[in-house]
Amino acid sequence: MNKPIFIFGSPRSGVTLLENILGIHPELAWLSEYNNLHPENTKYSIINRLFSFPIVGSAIYEKAWKKESIGSSYLPIPTEAWNFWRTLLPNFKKGVESMESSLPCANNMSNEEVIRIRKTISNVTRFQGKSRFFATYSDFPRMEYFSKAFPEALFIHLVRDGRAVCESYVRVNELGYYNSWDERKAWFKKMPKSWRDSFFNEHYNIFSFSVYRWMYYLKLFREESSKFPANRIFQIAFEDIVKDPMKSIKMIQDFANLSYSSKMERYLKKIPPINNNIKWRKALSNDQLDIFFQIVKEKYYLDLLRDDI
Repeated sequence: MNKPIFIFGSPRSGVTLLENILGIHPELAWLSEYNNLHPENTKYSIINRLFSFPIVGSAIYEKAWKKESIGSSYLPIPTEAWNFWRTLLPNFKKGVESMESSLPCANNMSNEEVIRIRKTISNVTRFQGKSRFFATYSDFPRMEYFSKAFPEALFIHLVRDGRAVCESYVRVNELGYYNSWDERKAWFKKMPKSWRDSFFNEHYNIFSFSVYRWMYYLKLFREESSKFPANRIFQIAFEDIVKDPMKSIKMIQDFANLSYSSKMERYLKKIPPINNNIKWRKALSNDQLDIFFQIVKEKYYLDLLRDDI
């Protein structure tokens, strides 16, 4: 395969933003909810060819994301296809599932699974009439794991201000979309002892838990990325994308050796990214901000905070 691209970051980092933007690139195939529902029937990928039609393709893609017109909810859009991956790769475990066993690494993928996933992704790409493939997942890095099947793969790490990540994470828990508090013991079994002691003895609440989780994802990336050459990994900040989307996407295209896309540029000009980071400034209390900086002290994490936005 021609250098598939895997985009990842901690949950609530804004991976959907890159799904939206890159999904319109004329070279890139991707997984939709149809692939997620029918992992082994790659012919569903043909539906994505709707977006390749001259002139109207971009308009259809825009409708697919807005889901405002009749029938638009049936149109495919890029998605984090967890069922797809877990059906074809049983050890592709998400979140706390990995905490309860071990994080996916190269040893967790058999040679048979390598052949199967390469063939499947190749078919997905072919049925969409594309030359490259990208996928996203808001979770652990999995760079070694995917490199077992795709040694030529490229990885894009999306980072975001931890205060925005944590505010969003707490909010979706309060809305009932996540049930993270019940998972806290499983998570802290894997985290450094100093973090575990601090959490249980000093900062025992859902907001603090979200801070440690954000740090843990970044810690795992730092450890795993040290084993890879720089030309296979690119890190970009959510804040840079919303501040200057054209510049950011050009950097991604240069890194991934993707051709310039006027179609994607027109799409970005028509529907520029929205800066949702303003939410944390309104939602987080002074007490929560104090807790954040009591926990986050290392320069590696502090450098990701973006006061300029």
